[in-house]
Amino acid sequence: MTIMTRVTSLIIAAIAAIAMLSGCKTSEANYRAAYQAAKEKSDENSGIDDTIYDRIRKEAISSRLIVGTDSIPLSTVNVRLTEGCGTPEQFKPYSIVVNQFKQVFNAKSLMNRLRDNGHDAIVVETAEPLYYVIAGSYETAEEAAAAYHKIKSDKNIVLKEPFPWILRPVRLPGK
Repeated sequence: MTIMTRVTSLIIAAIAAIAMLSGCKTSEANYRAAYQAAKEKSDENSGIDDTIYDRIRKEAISSRLIVGTDSIPLSTVNVRLTEGCGTPEQFKPYSIVVNQFKQVFNAKSLMNRLRDNGHDAIVVETAEPLYYVIAGSYETAEEAAAAYHKIKSDKNIVLKEPFPWILRPVRLPGK
């Protein structure tokens, strides 16, 4: 009888273990909820630290370039050319910024993809450093406004808010 009791308790324990394991299965709803939570957290931390720099950048982007009846986001920032990512001749008073990165590798990668698609792309950096990828640089506000709309409608360039915007450097590098 003890063998029968042992076998019965072993069967009951196996059934209980199977029931417990099947109750812990992940489901599509669990994955969706976790994805939504991660997405919301990512949106909150949109790549910009919660520092004084965040407030300064938001204030800078809030200015506008008025060209005719057009109003385009404009930022005046102290930047310099990133070594090996452009020449002083390419960097003009009005530049179209399509993305920003904290790592130069990512900025150079996007710059090379833009160049492969026919854009005269360069990378500039701030003192933080924050790397801005520029799809094109222009002498006049009118040229920059036309390029801004062309880049904004270009399906080959993936843009996320607040991009694109126009960069006016505090000073241009010596030519």
